[in-house]
Amino acid sequence: MILQETFICIQNLNMGYNDVMMMPVYERRFFIDMLIKQREKTMELSENNSKNKNTKGSRQSKISGDALKTRMKNGEIPFN
Repeated sequence: MILQETFICIQNLNMGYNDVMMMPVYERRFFIDMLIKQREKTMELSENNSKNKNTKGSRQSKISGDALKTRMKNGEIPFN
């Protein structure tokens, strides 16, 4: 168990091995719990953002396909 906690602290919290080993158990577990909460919050936010990306945006104006082609040919609408 202590090796897993040490690995988590070193890899994810950028702590040194000696710092982790000298740290009291309650403090080390506090940092790991905070890391877990932060990751859960980040995942929740990214899930909410991905749900919002699936919704359609609102259009400011409607234009038919032929009118769009004509405007692009005339240079009114740039196409890159």
